[in-house]
Amino acid sequence: MPFYSYFDEPENYRDPFGFYEQGGSPSLLQEFINTIEKDKNNIEEINISWYLFNNQYLYNYLKEVAAIGIKVNVITIPLEGYDNNNPKTLKNLETEAKTEERFTKYNLARKIFGETYRSTSHKKFNLYIFSHLYVRSANIKKFSRGTFPYSLHIKSAYIKKKNGYLVLMSSSNLAVRDLVKYESMICIENEPGYEETAKAFYKNLIENSIPIKAYKSSLNTTCNMFEKVAYKFSGSMYITAPFYENSANNLEKKLLKHITSATHRIIICAQHLAAFNYDFNANHHSTIDKNEIRQGILGMILKIANNGVRVTCLSQTFAPLPNNENKFKNAKFRKPVNTRNFQKFYGQLQQTDNIEYYVNNNIHSKYIIIDHILIFCSYNFTPTQFIYLDNVKIDKFKNMSNVSYTGIHCEVGIHAIIKDPAMVAAFENNAMDIIRKKNTIQVK
Repeated sequence: MPFYSYFDEPENYRDPFGFYEQGGSPSLLQEFINTIEKDKNNIEEINISWYLFNNQYLYNYLKEVAAIGIKVNVITIPLEGYDNNNPKTLKNLETEAKTEERFTKYNLARKIFGETYRSTSHKKFNLYIFSHLYVRSANIKKFSRGTFPYSLHIKSAYIKKKNGYLVLMSSSNLAVRDLVKYESMICIENEPGYEETAKAFYKNLIENSIPIKAYKSSLNTTCNMFEKVAYKFSGSMYITAPFYENSANNLEKKLLKHITSATHRIIICAQHLAAFNYDFNANHHSTIDKNEIRQGILGMILKIANNGVRVTCLSQTFAPLPNNENKFKNAKFRKPVNTRNFQKFYGQLQQTDNIEYYVNNNIHSKYIIIDHILIFCSYNFTPTQFIYLDNVKIDKFKNMSNVSYTGIHCEVGIHAIIKDPAMVAAFENNAMDIIRKKNTIQVK
């Protein structure tokens, strides 16, 4: 069987609000390790790109794998991007024992980074830093983790075997100090159409990253320019990155093509749903002369629903319309960053037939089911993911007058298109299971 799916949820744990030493999704961590372990003697190289890498359990396992001769490359964001606020005790999954010491995500990552930086014995284990920031507006406020957000939001692995390959993609950061959410992970094994794209991406990503031993905290990350890399993606996998020119702009076109092909149903699940009627800000793009408003994939989904396709939306974030806030005053949900724009989308959705909308505060999975295909994503459906700007120049920020920025705006993202009926059914069942949860709210 070339496709495998795995799911995790708060209900799997005795303490769904605990911070586990094994990370924010211990079940998926174990499946990740099991996938490597069962084929370990056949593996030559493991490439892992993980937004956050502060899980000591995962780190220890990868060191063990490297010690037997398997090359391990891990790419993550700079230490500055890890949250250093509000330290908490950790709980062991098996024993329920709590640590005496309190930790932040930063503390935990710093220990791993420091050991790797100083180590002379881990010959096969390599840690790389991808320091690209993505910024497009002078109105941005100081980010909660560092000055600006880092673009490497991807959680995936490409594993090269002596006679085949594995690609893993996850919604979970596997990060310690993350709470357990509704998460998912897929594994693709030896299936034609995926390996070439994954292999090329990891080569390009490592070439544009900095080995931990060469990384300096004084590095100026507010100038983020890259040499453009030629790329040709398969119809089964697509990747956005600042070194792939216009890749994020083209991503929206590719998704719209799939959405407009829908004949009877769309299920869209994500932490954030916000890509609707947004400003492209083409002043920061060298080949586009005027600004444009994009309807976004959510605009197309509304149009498709009006044409008779049944649509189901699930998200973690939600903002009610001002005139019906009282209806949701006791509900728990996280509000989107751009509340006003979300309310425009929700207001139009309220007037659209054939759409159901559910909100659950613990949703973190990201995928779309269109008729009989699954599109498993690393990214949220927000404008940020669908905007590539090659010429951002901001001399001064409204809230940070002493900071400037020059660079490419593009988030690193990946999706895989899967037509396997069992995988599509598994994710449909996952969506229906979330809908049935007692803490899920139907808002349309």
